[in-house]
Amino acid sequence: MKLTYYLFKSTVKKFEDTIISKKVTASNNFEELKITNEKLNFETKVFIQRNKTKEPKWLKFLENDAEILDKAELKNTVNSFIIILKIYKNDNEYFFGITGGMGFTGINKDKLESDFGLKVTLNCVNPSELKAVDVRNIDIKTRQKRIHINKGSRIDEFEFDFQQDIINLVSGKSKVEKIGKNLRGTASLNLDSDIRFEILGDKCRELLDLYQSEDYKEEFDFIDNMKLIKSKELKNTLFMCLWESIGDRDEKVILTYPDMIEYERCTNFKLMYNSKHKEVEDLDIKKLYDFLDELNINKYENYEKVKVVGLDEFGTPVTTTVSIKEFIVYEIKFEEKLYIFTLNDWYYIEENYYKVIQEEVNKIALMNDGFLHPIKKGESEGSYNERHNNDYFMLMDKDNFQIPKSKSKIEVCDLFSKENHFVCVKRETSSATLSHLFAQGSVSMDLLRNVPEYREKLTSSIDNKFKHLNYNINNFPYDKSIVVYAISTDKGEDIRKIIPFFSKVNLLQHVKRIKELGMDVRLFKIPIIK
Repeated sequence: MKLTYYLFKSTVKKFEDTIISKKVTASNNFEELKITNEKLNFETKVFIQRNKTKEPKWLKFLENDAEILDKAELKNTVNSFIIILKIYKNDNEYFFGITGGMGFTGINKDKLESDFGLKVTLNCVNPSELKAVDVRNIDIKTRQKRIHINKGSRIDEFEFDFQQDIINLVSGKSKVEKIGKNLRGTASLNLDSDIRFEILGDKCRELLDLYQSEDYKEEFDFIDNMKLIKSKELKNTLFMCLWESIGDRDEKVILTYPDMIEYERCTNFKLMYNSKHKEVEDLDIKKLYDFLDELNINKYENYEKVKVVGLDEFGTPVTTTVSIKEFIVYEIKFEEKLYIFTLNDWYYIEENYYKVIQEEVNKIALMNDGFLHPIKKGESEGSYNERHNNDYFMLMDKDNFQIPKSKSKIEVCDLFSKENHFVCVKRETSSATLSHLFAQGSVSMDLLRNVPEYREKLTSSIDNKFKHLNYNINNFPYDKSIVVYAISTDKGEDIRKIIPFFSKVNLLQHVKRIKELGMDVRLFKIPIIK
């Protein structure tokens, strides 16, 4: 029998906290059943929903233009159930929910262990018999997908990026016969097994043991690296920490641009709160705090009511108006766990994973001071790049290459040096901007290595500027080529520490690809001057 199982958080102490009381009502066709078996080894409450009817959506599409007889007979009827049970393990009590039909709509999802089904599945599934995974990446352009394979497979056959993707769902065949045949896990667990009501307590104890087991780490240790936070309760708590930090004017709160394509067109920004507004040249946390102080905005619930719109040189809005929350990047340690707010979502980051990522980024070498000029505050990238068009650098900004058999165009780089530096320049350290920057470098090097037409365009340009190099499509010195990611910032720290965490993860993927192609990578921090 296929059932869906839920585990409630340890903070749940009453049956009443497990269901949504306004949904599990007599007016919604729910009734509580009397338990007649007095020998059960668990406490339980059972609700059924009888003959819940609803008109199909297509009915309204037809009824205005066609005669439909006996419409009442066309209503969809659903019968559902909710079982809530309490078991004990080592003197601790645990609440489980089990549903059928549409019973899941009555479960209080804010009180659930968000990784219960996933953990049980990973501990119980045959690692060679996975059937489907749902993944969500952590880049600025969120990509969610479900990957099905018609034959049971291992995780590495699912095109899963172990550093950038978060697994939300796994399904496959069970390796533990007594648990069940097939299972699928997210927050809930869908399990196909031989089951009777009187042994539900034993089944839930088995599932609890699997949830608490760490056997999954042998095959799926990466699963603990990052998690998207879905619990409203936890998110509300973390938001209170964020608002308190803003109230304290904590400079650890960072502002970044949420969308690179929109915001690179802006010359100014307008901060707005109700009818009050203020224009600023650059948007950073100090400007936000000044705005809050000037308007005496001190209540936490009002912070996210501050709006931002980007303006062009004529003062015309060129972006959508969004909450300041869209710009915020914030890290906090709460109850001994590390959380990051970015891309308008909260994530849990396993601390050792965080350290490993930073250590890997620290291995990326830096270019020497003075490699590029400082950038003037408010100066455009185009103007900045043009100032480097000299005997050492060749300007390649906006010199796009049409990729064969594609509508896409790409810049080789912004600046090319006579010592084979491919310099990619970006203002500021926002996740959106950096995502685009890092991709530019790796895609360009991939094309250079693998597309003769691309190589020919580049070597022709090089020959016009630096004839002494004498490059052609057959003798390009890949092993002496270096991609330089040059990023402007007014922060005094090492650029490798300033980059937002998820951008570091993204950077490492592109560095790996570039090195596989036989080139090297460096970072350079462009100072900002007035």
